[in-house]
Amino acid sequence: MSLQWIAIIIGMLATAGGIVGILRPDLVKRFAELFPRSTVPAWVLTALCCFLGAREASAMNMGAVDVIKPYIPFIAVGVFAASVIFMKELLAPRALGGFLCLIAVPICRTAAMSGSPLFPVLTVLIYLLVIYGIIILMSPWYFRKFYQPFMTNEGLFKVAAFGKTLIGLLILILGLFVY
Repeated sequence: MSLQWIAIIIGMLATAGGIVGILRPDLVKRFAELFPRSTVPAWVLTALCCFLGAREASAMNMGAVDVIKPYIPFIAVGVFAASVIFMKELLAPRALGGFLCLIAVPICRTAAMSGSPLFPVLTVLIYLLVIYGIIILMSPWYFRKFYQPFMTNEGLFKVAAFGKTLIGLLILILGLFVY
């Protein structure tokens, strides 16, 4: 996938999320309340993490242990099953944190290889999401602690929704006209 399409997809998702926050803040607040303890999003995000991890492991040079590469898809399925069955604290924010860390690898690789003079704009955004991902991966309760001020202060919520919409539009414009 090219940097142009990555930026268009991220820009559209961010813009849509910001517009939903502006027009229907009740939906966003309800989702934010339900997400931390939801198991279905945790399982979906864990499956995505296992897929992305297997894909990156298959692409890397493992040296002496290269012989296990044919078994990586089976290992990924086993890790997913073990996570769902045995991990008592498989929370959606923790899985989201892992996803944010893993999705950054192909995006940053594509951005660096693109040769576009403005690729650092998207790279900085992705690295900020990686930092947030690491925080909620290690301590999922920070997810709720982070968004709580936005849920209780209506003005702050509106500013954040408008900010997300503007950032989404910026990335969308970069994707359409620059990358």
